[in-house]
Amino acid sequence: MVGKMKKNHNKYITFFACLSVALAVAGYYLVLSKSSAPGDDIKQQTFAALDAIKNDKRAEITRHFNEMGKNAHAIKDDKVMRNAFKSLISGRKESQLEYAVDERYAHRYGDFYDILFVDSSGYVFHSIKKERDYHSNLFTSPMANNELAQALKRPDEEHFVEFNYYRPSNEPAAFFTVSLQERGQHIGWFVLQMSTNSTNQILTKNHDFGRSSEVYLVNRNSLMLSNSRFIDDSTILRQKVDTLAVKAALDDNSGDRIIEDYRGVRVFSSFEKFDVLGVPWVIIAEIDEDEVLTEFYKNHKKYFQKEFVRYLAQTSRHEVETQPEELSRQRVDMNEFAKAEKGKTLATYGVASCTAVAVYYPGKFSYLAHVSPTDEIYQDSALSKLFLGRHYHNFLGELLARIEFFDLVPAQRRNLKVAIIAPHTQSFAKAVDAVLSHDLDLANITVLCDLDALQGDVYVDASGTRLEVRWKEKNRLLAEDGLKRENLAQILKKIIRYDV
Repeated sequence: MVGKMKKNHNKYITFFACLSVALAVAGYYLVLSKSSAPGDDIKQQTFAALDAIKNDKRAEITRHFNEMGKNAHAIKDDKVMRNAFKSLISGRKESQLEYAVDERYAHRYGDFYDILFVDSSGYVFHSIKKERDYHSNLFTSPMANNELAQALKRPDEEHFVEFNYYRPSNEPAAFFTVSLQERGQHIGWFVLQMSTNSTNQILTKNHDFGRSSEVYLVNRNSLMLSNSRFIDDSTILRQKVDTLAVKAALDDNSGDRIIEDYRGVRVFSSFEKFDVLGVPWVIIAEIDEDEVLTEFYKNHKKYFQKEFVRYLAQTSRHEVETQPEELSRQRVDMNEFAKAEKGKTLATYGVASCTAVAVYYPGKFSYLAHVSPTDEIYQDSALSKLFLGRHYHNFLGELLARIEFFDLVPAQRRNLKVAIIAPHTQSFAKAVDAVLSHDLDLANITVLCDLDALQGDVYVDASGTRLEVRWKEKNRLLAEDGLKRENLAQILKKIIRYDV
């Protein structure tokens, strides 16, 4: 009796799943039939947003350095600091005097990293941080040829010395030099040192425009003056940015282009050369092209889903006579997913009303899932979840979460590939949504579909360098190379006639 009830319950589940899919598909195409082509200019909108961010950050950087320069210049009229300079240069050493200097620094000049007290011979007789430049001579030490020493050799001028590597601090530093006169005689300098922290904070503050966007500074030697959000180590004065954007900015001052950035990734780039206290810098705001295309898809999803379906059957297949010999095969059954063991090929068979999903990182690893119609990529309504109970699952979401936790670091995400494989389009829309919800892009997704096939068998090797589907049509067997399939970003470009 129990067995009969269980059998009937399974029949109801299968019927409900099929009915839900049929209703979802009918509603899907009904909605699509009312959709129209997007009229947005994707490039114009993106560049307008980047220009606004770039202009805002440029104004903030300019304002910050002007304020720092004004504060540095004011130190020559600061009686506490002048009197301390004259007392300390004469050799007077009192803890109370040094405490007064430290307190003044903290209250008025704390935005500077350090203040050097330098006499007219170049000798650093006092500083706040007392690093390796303390009690050294800037003109005769190994630092004699650096940019700071060269600026101090022109005592009648005040200088802004742009960011360069400064050995005593073991990091990049910029300086304001303030010359001191006493009874018409030059007696030395206050040298106010800046770190790169404040510049980085301005550029990396959230601007709510895309997960792949960034704003950064480059000097006249095409070296980064701020840290990249995509590289773990510091990129300041280490990362060369020899891109078309930088070259165009240094030559033509400003512009917008789609280029390859310093990572070799195609980006929308807005750039401009501007002046900071007499020094030319370049500010660049960029966002990955892949993300722009993905967001464009999301904003016009109903239209593009319909258009994608038209492309799914257009692929290169060739007829074969037999199934491939798989000597070291690792089988994946329905409602399972697995990671390929070294040297083995993942295989799943009889994908008909189900969907196979291959997730792989070329040269590193691969996973394969066989997803049934009771999965979230077919139906995600509250009623479906309630009725199906424990038979309802989310294999694709679980698989992607596992890969993110165990197999990837964030910088590798753009190289992950997801192939959605089925002889129907019933799971296509929700499967794509599921992948995009994990901060992946259309460029990460391929869809393999033969609407004339009765079913398909899928093979993925352990290194993610082979993805093959054998489609069983009524009277023939066809093979398809999944690695040659265009990704959805490439298809979207064709649909909107995107000029690359």
